[in-house]
Amino acid sequence: SNLPDAGQAWTANADTWAMSRYAPYTFEALAVIDGVAYGMAADGVYALNGESEAISGSIRTGKMDVGQGGLVHPLAAYLEYELDGTAEMDVTTTQSGQAETYTYALPAETASELTNGRFTFGRGLRGRHFSFALRMTGTHGYINDLSVNTAPTKRRV
Repeated sequence: SNLPDAGQAWTANADTWAMSRYAPYTFEALAVIDGVAYGMAADGVYALNGESEAISGSIRTGKMDVGQGGLVHPLAAYLEYELDGTAEMDVTTTQSGQAETYTYALPAETASELTNGRFTFGRGLRGRHFSFALRMTGTHGYINDLSVNTAPTKRRV
């Protein structure tokens, strides 16, 4: 095999003792969740049930001072990604004194190779502290880069 980190795995049916060999076997970890086995590999998480089942994942930040001391308008989030599925971004602001969350969708398109996309935020977002949650659902997903673009407001804190 050309994969230096690949090994092999054997499974056996407990009733019939029929055996299967998986090679190359590139998973680093296994987990069973709700009766479904998942394998973690260098390029993602796979449901090991013989089907292409959608898997959900998310990246969440804590509250960040994106205004660096001043009020800003978050304009957009730029994403370099691969995705066979859908993606949404939740933006939470606390400027009103309460947490308010707004959800924005990434335009749907299958990207089997790295491409660039943008979440365009609403014009009314304003504040200093924000948190972000990128939620993805699909049969394949990979994030290479994510950044948020802001513009200063004319108001001061």
